[in-house]
Amino acid sequence: MSSQIINVLKKKVAKKTWDNWFSTFELKSVEDDRVVFSVANLFIKDWLQTKYGGVINRSIHEATGKELPFEIVFKDGELSKEETAVHQQAGSLLKRKPLMISNLNPEYTFENFVVGEENRALYEVARDVARNPGKYNPFFVYGGVGLGKTHLLQAIAQETMTNFPDKKVLYITSEQFMNDMIQSIKENNIQKFRDHYRKRSDVLLIDDIQFLIGKKGVQTEFFHSFNELHDAGKQLIICSDRNPEELDNFHSRLISRFQMGMLMTIQQPEAETRFHIAKKLAQRESVSLPDDVAMILASNIDGNLRRLRGAIIKLIVHSSVYNARIDISLASRILQSFASSPGIPSSQKPIDQIYDAIERIMKISREDIKGNSRNKEIVLARQLVMYILKQHFGKQVVEIARETGKQHPTVIHSIKKIDKSVMMGKGSTKILYDDLIGLLSSRSAAV
Repeated sequence: MSSQIINVLKKKVAKKTWDNWFSTFELKSVEDDRVVFSVANLFIKDWLQTKYGGVINRSIHEATGKELPFEIVFKDGELSKEETAVHQQAGSLLKRKPLMISNLNPEYTFENFVVGEENRALYEVARDVARNPGKYNPFFVYGGVGLGKTHLLQAIAQETMTNFPDKKVLYITSEQFMNDMIQSIKENNIQKFRDHYRKRSDVLLIDDIQFLIGKKGVQTEFFHSFNELHDAGKQLIICSDRNPEELDNFHSRLISRFQMGMLMTIQQPEAETRFHIAKKLAQRESVSLPDDVAMILASNIDGNLRRLRGAIIKLIVHSSVYNARIDISLASRILQSFASSPGIPSSQKPIDQIYDAIERIMKISREDIKGNSRNKEIVLARQLVMYILKQHFGKQVVEIARETGKQHPTVIHSIKKIDKSVMMGKGSTKILYDDLIGLLSSRSAAV
């Protein structure tokens, strides 16, 4: 029984992840009311419980047929010589503890990034950046919505930490950079902010740089941070939904800095690549997708991977709820439900587009969202409105506050809360966001 649980779990986790995080993971006992595992230290225990708790639970259920809770304990005292050797071979996880300064989705690895020939060169350069920080500096990646840019950036971050445990790797969004700067000004401590970004990071990855459009003061601060890091030989990796030349109202000197390194675009995946992506996405949900089903999804859904993931999630949910086999018939019904949904008129104001999308997907009316109800689902819908206005439509906090009728602190809190869930790929909130963006990203929901 014990070896079966470990074997099932091992199949659900990428080899590099297993080598890095599960090298000291052992099953101590299987009891009537729980399963007990052990690891080398408290840090690994906390990390596995937070990031892989769901996978461990599913593995226990699959191996035992029971819904048994689990507990992870850690060993006291010094590690044995054998354990020390294992840790050194796996990347010195103990040593790495203070260097984990970024919120990263553990699923966003190179192993989980399905690459076709259209993005082969980009993938290889990204891996080279993680193996040789500073070789391509800066590394600027741009491309459309839902193509995997964030996945690629976080994969670079995680691979760099594996290859260089002593390096401080900082992954942020441009909004986080701006918010940290504003907070430091309020606290009259701008030097602390500058030291954090310029002195205490060896590799800086910044996502969605386009959201700094029009924010001249923040751009100036980033320009000086960029220069200091670059002059010190520190690696900079920047992501955008558009080419640097299309960053309107950006300082020309900053655009020239972006263009002086390695500039690459991420292409829309071809149908064959989408087929393999569909298989991988289902596998990450512990479901084996039949080849014919993966093919019909890949053939009928365009390159926006959020839409593809949304279709797979709907497929899995329908299969579970209605106890239906995942086959061509079920996949066709899912695709028809997409196609039969009327589009969101692109002529509408952004906030009206969002209200309509939420009403269709979450079944919550705009009147409820505009009201003051503290119902959990309505509050979530309200927060999603603010977050999508910011992230998808590029609205500033002052505009969002005016359009939603909420106070600035409420807007900022809502954006931060949803951003954390989306960045970490957390459950239902991430799925809802992906579905809403998929609907908003096209004039029609038809695929």
